[in-house]
Order: sequence, then C-alpha cells, then structure tokens
Amino acid sequence: MKRKVFNFSLLAGIGLLAFGVVGLAGCSSSSTSFVAASVSLNKSSLQMAVGDVEKLSVTVSKGYGSDVKWFTSDEHTVKVRDGYVYAVGEGEATVTAAIGGGYAECQVKVSGEGGADPQSGKVLTINPASKTINLNETFTITAVGKNEDGSAITATFDSENPAIATVDANGTVKGVGVGSTKISVVGSNGLSKNCSVTVKDPSQGGSSTGRDIAVDTNLGYSGNLTVGSPLIQREFMTNLLREFNELTGSSVNFTVTTFEEDNGTSGYGSAESMPAVFPYASDQTLTLYQFNALSSVVRTDANWIKDQMGQDAYDAAKLSSVVGYPFSSDNGVVMFYNKSVCSAGDIDTLDKLFALADQKDMEVNMPIGNGFYAAGALMTFAEGKSLYKLTPTATSYTVTSNFNSDKGIEGAKVIRRIANEGSLRNATSAPINDVLATIVDASKVQDFKKTLGANYGVAPLPYVNATTRLGSFLGYKFYGVNNTLKDKTVASAVAKFLCSEYVQAKRYDEYNVRPTLKSLDDYAVGEEHIEALKAQQAAKATIPLTAISSELWSASATAEGAIKVLSATAANTEYASILDALDKACQPSK
Repeated sequence: MKRKVFNFSLLAGIGLLAFGVVGLAGCSSSSTSFVAASVSLNKSSLQMAVGDVEKLSVTVSKGYGSDVKWFTSDEHTVKVRDGYVYAVGEGEATVTAAIGGGYAECQVKVSGEGGADPQSGKVLTINPASKTINLNETFTITAVGKNEDGSAITATFDSENPAIATVDANGTVKGVGVGSTKISVVGSNGLSKNCSVTVKDPSQGGSSTGRDIAVDTNLGYSGNLTVGSPLIQREFMTNLLREFNELTGSSVNFTVTTFEEDNGTSGYGSAESMPAVFPYASDQTLTLYQFNALSSVVRTDANWIKDQMGQDAYDAAKLSSVVGYPFSSDNGVVMFYNKSVCSAGDIDTLDKLFALADQKDMEVNMPIGNGFYAAGALMTFAEGKSLYKLTPTATSYTVTSNFNSDKGIEGAKVIRRIANEGSLRNATSAPINDVLATIVDASKVQDFKKTLGANYGVAPLPYVNATTRLGSFLGYKFYGVNNTLKDKTVASAVAKFLCSEYVQAKRYDEYNVRPTLKSLDDYAVGEEHIEALKAQQAAKATIPLTAISSELWSASATAEGAIKVLSATAANTEYASILDALDKACQPSK
C-alpha cells in the first residue's frame, strides 16, 4: 500500500539488501536484480457449497518472498484467511495469493444457501440484489443467513420510497410509481443489505415501445452501407440496423465493422477507407475533422439536436458547423465506492475521503496523471466554465488557454494535494478489497456494478472546500457521417436514427449510458451515476467537453507531473510558471 511509504520502503530495502548479500556470496557478480516469484497454488479451481471451508497452499518455485497476502474478488461469495477459503454466499469469485511480486489464482464457484462468516458466524444474503419491474408488477426478496449462534435469521423489509415501490412483511415488492428506490433488508443478526429497484412504465419508460425514431417510417431506402461500432457493441448495433430497416420500410444491406469510439483515425489511411457512419468521442472531433472524415449535419437536423438535446450537446457537436449526432453523455467523472465500507456522506470531501482511506488502510484510485482528469481538476475553481477554448476560423482555428490564472493556480494546488496523498493509486479499477473508492468516468458503470454487486455505490466528486467540488469534464459520444460519401442521405438518416429517443432508451437499458435527449431525463431517473453527474453539473463542477486539440491532454499530463513534485510551501509563482508552460503547449501543432 502506498500510504505507508516510509515503512514499506525501509522494510523492502532491508529485504532486498539481505537478498543481495546472499546473492553476492554465491557468485562473482557485482550486483543482483529482484526477480518476481513464480507462484502456484495446489488448486486452480474449487466447487464449494455455502458453509464449506477449503485450504489452499502456496508453492514458490522461483524468486523470493515469505509473506503471502490473500485476496478475494468478492467477499460476499468467499472470504479468505491465511489460505482458508470460506464459502459464504452463492456466486463466483477469484482467490489470489501474492508473494514476492508474483501471484497465483484459484477460481471458486459457490452454490447453495445460508453459510457462515469465518469471524463471527453471522451472514446475510439476499436475492435478488437488484430488480427492474414494470408498474404494478411484483417480486419477492428472499433473505437467508445465520445468527451468531448458528440459528436461521428472520428479516424485516422497508422501502426507502414507498411512492415508487412498496414492500410487505414477507418481502414482496410492488412497483407503484416510475423511478428507482431501495428496499432495505435487516436480519435479526444485525446485518443489512439493500435491493435496488427500478420501476418503469411499459408504455413510456419501461421499454422503447412508442418512442420516437426521429426519421420517417416510410423511407424505403436500399443499397449498401458500412456502419462502425465498438467491438463489444457489434451485436447490439447489428440488431439496431435490422430494426432501422423494419421501422422505415427499408432494405439497406448493412455491414458492421469494428470502430472504437476513442481511437479517432487510428488504423485508417484515409477518410475513404472509414465506415459511412461511425461513433466517436468528443475529444476526437478535431482529429476526424482534419482527416476530412466528418460531414456537416444538415440544418434541419442541427436544429433538431439543439431543440431536443439542449445547448451543451449542440455546442459539443459543433466545430465550424454541427458535425455529429450526439447519442450519449456518459464520459463525466464520478466517484464509485464500496457501500460495505462507507456511505457517500463519509467521503463527500477530500479531507474525509483520504482520512478514511488512511484509517481503513485502503487506497483511493484516480488516474490523476491522465490528461483528461488533470485538465478537469485544474478547472476546479472555474465555476463550470472552461479555461481552454478552441475557436474555428475560415481557414484554421485558434486556441485560448488561461490555466495560468488565479483559478488555475487554485486548481493546481488541489492536484498537488491529491497526487501526494499516500493512499492514492493512479488506477481505474473497481473498489474492492484494498480500494475504498475510485474516481473515474461514468461510462465504466457496468464494470463497477458487476464487480461490486449489492455494494455498488456512486457519489458526486468530493468537495475540495466548503462550496467547491473537484472539477471534471463531461464528454459526449456522437455518430459521424463520412464526408467522402457522394450521397449522404441514407447515412444521415441512419445516424439520426441511432441517436433517436427509441435507440437512446435501448442503449440506456443495455449499457446504462446517460441519454442526451431531454425527453429521456425522467427515463434514467434514480440511476446513481447519472444523478451524480446531474449534481455535479448543478454545482458547476462539470464542464461539457467541446472540440479540443490533442495537445490539451498531453500538456495537462506533463503539467500534473511538474505540479506533483512541488513542495508543500511552493509559491504561487512556481505554479504560475508550470501553468504558463501549459498554456503555451496547448497551442495546436501546425
């Protein structure tokens, strides 16, 4: 753990020194190097029932190390203590043994109900941990477990918002209003868990039925068209394009190819070789435009974007003209955390966040060295306005950068503080085991839900003082129409369909990404990462991302590295010098 820097470094130095002495005694080399241990377990997989206990043993065949550290990917499925694996809940988990820089894993599958906690004997499991239902639909939560004396628990149920979902004494839940809430389940052993419930109206918010497809239902288009899609969404895209044909009376022969949203022109020699319609992130707009890949959106569609999606989405889609069809705004930064360790109120300020991490001997993940996060943090005190602006001209574009300002200097001090916290890890992984919270963009929501299960939680970014939250960007995703097409009619209709109300509702259901259409604001109500983004925007802590030059990210990352090594008593002039260099570096390459 990074937070114990002195102790860890001292012990590691002693250990390596001892190892080096042994090595020198046995050979004539003047130096030795540390080699990660080669680690294996006596079992690579386990099939267990709840309540079972298995013992894993470690063998180190190469390298050095004596202190084995054990980890589990899901403590609600298995707990591990000194190699003993305790099955405490139904599911799957990975047990890891780490030693001397090496590690080995065992895949564990647990079946059955009930179980025992290896420390107290108490356990509570609920099923399901989350559920989406329609209005007037019901389902029943089952709660099982044991009291400390081994007897079976009884449970009580309560709804956080009975106007959305009610629950009776038997755990039967009924959807009575559109929205999301939680059903708390409290066992007689004192343990508690929540079941997240989302209620939708099947004629409005429960499915895409009746949603506007944004294009005419009698287009009758034909021909061939290539559409790009991220690899993990290709099946989803294929089904959408089939629906386009069905809903518009068309017979277009679609070919779906892999096109990752964040890769810009990578892998393409020319715009002609790119798909006719392709997805891209807002920070790729300028790169694609310079590549002659982005066609201007027709005026009627540009007006539709502004009317239906609002000024922020319209501005994000605009360069010299509107060049993209916005379909999600999910790249805003939020804070994911582990509900089994803390509540959102426990970590709502930087002081609380890092103090709790220190108290719990846990880490905080945030890729502060990444330019996207560093640039956003530098704008913490900018009151929702960007300190960077790219303005197109008739033949080129200009950049105005004002990081070297009072606001930028205050933001730089926040970066220095975060970067020098002992518990900070420059990572984006989900908060499990030794990680308290992760500050990362909201598009990662599915990974965190899968990892944390019932302990999944999201909060707005923490306050850095009494009134100001940590700053960040809100990035958009678009569909672009290839500018090299001779006839863009069909491609434009497909792009507009792919960001329609009908499709955005489907995409939200499938991937939990935040819709851009104002008509869908109530559709995603109650989703924690979306509510966190809304709270940050209301607090002017999130800046909508418009077109940028790539220099912003690289220059911001360089500035973060320079800020990090400043002393705690550095004068404002030292910060100003770094930020002045950042402003100059932000000027785009010609």
